[in-house]
Amino acid sequence: MNSLHCWFRTPLGRSVCEAECRLLSQWLASVYARRVLQLGAFGRGERPALFGSARQWLADEWPAGPVDIAAAATDLPFAVESMDVVLLVHQLEFSDDPHAVLREAERVLAREGHLIVVGFNPVSGWGLRRLLSGRHGESPWRGRYLTRGRVEDWLKLLGLEVERRDGLMLMPPIRRGVAPRTRRAVERRGARYGRWLGGVQVTMAKKRLVGMMPLPRQVKPRLAVIPGGLAQAGVLNRAHRPEEPSHSRSE
Repeated sequence: MNSLHCWFRTPLGRSVCEAECRLLSQWLASVYARRVLQLGAFGRGERPALFGSARQWLADEWPAGPVDIAAAATDLPFAVESMDVVLLVHQLEFSDDPHAVLREAERVLAREGHLIVVGFNPVSGWGLRRLLSGRHGESPWRGRYLTRGRVEDWLKLLGLEVERRDGLMLMPPIRRGVAPRTRRAVERRGARYGRWLGGVQVTMAKKRLVGMMPLPRQVKPRLAVIPGGLAQAGVLNRAHRPEEPSHSRSE
């Protein structure tokens, strides 16, 4: 994963980060959240910049990164149903056990909470680039890209209901020769195809329980994703385990 963090510092990686942040800003604007957990960091540890009363944690195995918690995505130091939103940033395609990552994310996700999965799409120009690079290519091409159908099947097996899906980066991963204006124009005009053919796919699912009474409507604080924005969560001492939230939304 360290090589992926380095790639996010390149011009192409930065463009991916910015596109993902813009889309996540739109989605999170309509999501209620008091506690948000982001698994996986970008090149400089970017994370959603939260407004209102939301508390945020950034967890990753990146030892030199600006994270709050150095932890594996399959073994999180949080209580059951303690997070309102769990955001997986390119975790599944670079994990030895992606299903275990989803199970752990579902474990810490509160009832009626949202799980957002961000990953590279094998059915795209980016997926073709990965095939051409071979198994030993550099990041991000060495990952095991997962189809949207497989990810959604796993989410459904965990009892999560898919609510939204979209795609980004319709342009092939060409590093040179494409002006930023041209790239943006292609993305706008091809938005209808980006959901299926975009190099990055984003899926949001909600944790529902059969027979559960609906929660009362609450005011939704607006969330935004700003590359490099200030985060409310400070950097924790890795020698200590973070304090676990004592209450979940279901209590």
